[in-house]
Amino acid sequence: MASPKRCGHLDGKEIIPQAEFVSKIKAAVAARRDADFLIIARTDARAVAGFDEAVARANAALAAGAGMAFVEAVQTAEELALVPRRVKGPCLLNVVPGGKTPPVMLPEAQALGYRLAVLPGLLLGAVMRAADQALRAVKESGVAPSAPRDATVMDTFRRFGADEWNALRQRFATKE
Repeated sequence: MASPKRCGHLDGKEIIPQAEFVSKIKAAVAARRDADFLIIARTDARAVAGFDEAVARANAALAAGAGMAFVEAVQTAEELALVPRRVKGPCLLNVVPGGKTPPVMLPEAQALGYRLAVLPGLLLGAVMRAADQALRAVKESGVAPSAPRDATVMDTFRRFGADEWNALRQRFATKE
């Protein structure tokens, strides 16, 4: 196993042999308990073994039962367009501004044949910038900002499942 796993848009990745990759997909398919559970087969082979090997792995994963293929970090607009044409099944596109994959508008990615696009860094980046700004304001003023008028503390906790957690606490509370 190549570990630790590295982001597909960083250098220095390692990949496992194709047969081992396919066996992991087969194991996931065999372990699936819900037919609606989508198994997405990700390959980082593009950076290590080239585009053709990445496409071959994606096709092998689909043949082994994966429901979608994810050829990570293609490096040219031509490769971006070729993935949905050469992969024999639905494809996922990872949108990483500043990453290895060339920029693409989401409608264009859909027109190329991608069935799903993910933007994993979008919210993380926005939250980090907002947190940095808030902490900078506290450092400069020495005062914690007031809470937004339209959200109570409980509303904030509810966004993270407080009602469900409270129900579990009540359900499993010990009676003394």
